[in-house]
Amino acid sequence: MNNDAARKVLQLQSGAPVGSLTPISAEWARDERGALFKYTQSERYEAAKRRRWAARDKRHFSFTHMQHIREITQGLSNKYCGYVLLLQPYIAFKSNVLVTEGREDTPLTIGDLAQVWDVSKRTARVIINELEVRSIVFETSGTFTINERYHFRKKAADDVDALIKTYFTTLKSFDMTAADLGFVYKLLPYVHYDTNVICADPFVENPEDVRFLNEKAVADIAGMNELKAAQALARLRKSGIIGEWFTGHDRRDKLTVLNPYVFYRKRGEPDGTLRTLFAAKRAENVK
Repeated sequence: MNNDAARKVLQLQSGAPVGSLTPISAEWARDERGALFKYTQSERYEAAKRRRWAARDKRHFSFTHMQHIREITQGLSNKYCGYVLLLQPYIAFKSNVLVTEGREDTPLTIGDLAQVWDVSKRTARVIINELEVRSIVFETSGTFTINERYHFRKKAADDVDALIKTYFTTLKSFDMTAADLGFVYKLLPYVHYDTNVICADPFVENPEDVRFLNEKAVADIAGMNELKAAQALARLRKSGIIGEWFTGHDRRDKLTVLNPYVFYRKRGEPDGTLRTLFAAKRAENVK
């Protein structure tokens, strides 16, 4: 008997679950081979918590590929990046066609895009032309499709750890300029998995190795001088789309945190610290 087979036999003989447990009731779960197991009190609590979150988590969102969008953020102005972010709620499931929200059989027209961006039709055409030149949006017979290399709405198959979700309801609740939204968009490639803090190495697994970015570094990412970036960050904090943490006694040394009810990499509900920091937007996020 080889080692793998021996381990499987020992596992079955031990009576321990095989693989992960899937809750099927308040007290019972089934393992990957179909065997039933009864929860302990603490396990029942955690399972119930997961079921409650799954039951209410009906939010619509798109995926953004954090590494690929650097091709966008490094070449476009903040305002144009904001225009890209504003398109997210209109991405149709699977096809990536830009459609009327809630009506996936009705593609957006250039007039509709002008309304989404709050610009004239002429300006909307200029924006679309620029996005098409950069292969961010494709136009075919008057139908606009966003490049799924950067954003998509379907089950994630590859590079799951490199994806961040954008939640539509909460995003649309912010009354912000395209330039300010674009500032936030440029931060998406730098979101830390566990904390939602902006950092230099968002894919580092060891938390002790993470290098969080201060306001000066954030200004460099946004392509702005420190004064203008500080003013933009103040507006963004006031709106609630970002928050701040302090690393020590010096309150000038701030860390920038993205609102997890708008942008989030992990599955499930944000942890207690993030929920507290962004409590004002929590209710909107779970609609």
